[in-house]
Amino acid sequence: MSEMTIREKDRKIFCPLKNEWYISTPEEKVRQNFIVKLVNEYGYTLSQMAQELKVTNSHRGKGAARADIVIWKSEQDKLENRNAFIVVECKAENVRIHEEDYYQGFNYASWAGASFFVTTNEKETKYFNVDKDHLPQNLVEVVWLPTASEAESEKKIKELLNKTKTFTREEFTKTLRICHNIIRNNDKLSPEAAFDEISKILFMKIKYEREQRGTKVFTKDQFVLDHENHEKRYRSILKGTSKDIPYMQWMFEQTKEEFR
Repeated sequence: MSEMTIREKDRKIFCPLKNEWYISTPEEKVRQNFIVKLVNEYGYTLSQMAQELKVTNSHRGKGAARADIVIWKSEQDKLENRNAFIVVECKAENVRIHEEDYYQGFNYASWAGASFFVTTNEKETKYFNVDKDHLPQNLVEVVWLPTASEAESEKKIKELLNKTKTFTREEFTKTLRICHNIIRNNDKLSPEAAFDEISKILFMKIKYEREQRGTKVFTKDQFVLDHENHEKRYRSILKGTSKDIPYMQWMFEQTKEEFR
């Protein structure tokens, strides 16, 4: 299946969810780019999405409230007017997202009955858990958004809703200590050398997540996928050259170049 692409002409951009050409404003570009990402990277279909959907919990005062993008778990859920699954709020790339925008997005997602909501201006994308049982005193940011296949599993959804970005200093210190001991013991390294290896991984993580603009985190699963792709597509081409090195080392060389 070919990937979905953005269509633009005469200063207009095609909006597949509306089946219309809109003026190609900066915000509309961000919205259409995110729809493409939802299709190509997350596996959602256009038939389970809507654009500029009216969402409100009241017939007065909030009548103009419209969510930029709404995603249901399935096309059937959408047809039966069931609760949405994800609500996305978009801002133009040059517009900074303020805290009040997060609360606005939470309200839209809550009114739509969604489990997740997203704020994005492409430069920065954040995902939040919509706890419908409590007022949003403190917004809970989660690590990533479920794919279409993950949306079919209640167990996976619950797991992702609980994977928050809240990480205390004590937890971080404990994790570093565990990693340090594993590297030191497995590779028979000195404490200094083991810490150096952890530093390499942290810098690679920073580089990866900057490139993703917050839409993905550097996980073991992601590393395994990227490693397999590198070995299949690039390693054979680089055979016999100075760049014929394991993926982890290749990635670190790229990271050093990025931070030079």
